[in-house]
Amino acid sequence: MGRLARLLGFDHGRRDLLADLSDLYRAEAEHAIHLRQQAERARYPQVAATLRELAAVEDRHAAWLRERILALGGAIPPLAPPPLPGRNQWERAVAGLAAAQQKRKRLVDQIAHWDPEEPETVALLRRIEEEDHGQLPVLEHVVMRSDPQAID
Repeated sequence: MGRLARLLGFDHGRRDLLADLSDLYRAEAEHAIHLRQQAERARYPQVAATLRELAAVEDRHAAWLRERILALGGAIPPLAPPPLPGRNQWERAVAGLAAAQQKRKRLVDQIAHWDPEEPETVALLRRIEEEDHGQLPVLEHVVMRSDPQAID
């Protein structure tokens, strides 16, 4: 709705690009931390390896956002991830998938809002969104292969 709202004059609330990028940075970095924590507690080595690979992608996204924030003269926000949710691998995997879906939705919203005013930022966000979209099936597979009745 970004372009349409601006075109029709409904964009009354001004948004801050650096604040939006900081929120996205925090989400990517905290998701990477949670994926690593999940990997440490995974029951099977192949699941742990998959989660570490996903965390590495999230770290790369956070680094790209950090570089963009610094290039725009902003400060990197502190990270304070909430505790890892879930009592077993399945609950943690479900929470991780939900976080990834919410993160992707925020990216799509930011792309729509900042296009066409911030073409460099939008290009970066699109690249992150495309990679995140490719990760969703992997996270879904981890959920499907986890046992909801297992106890840690």
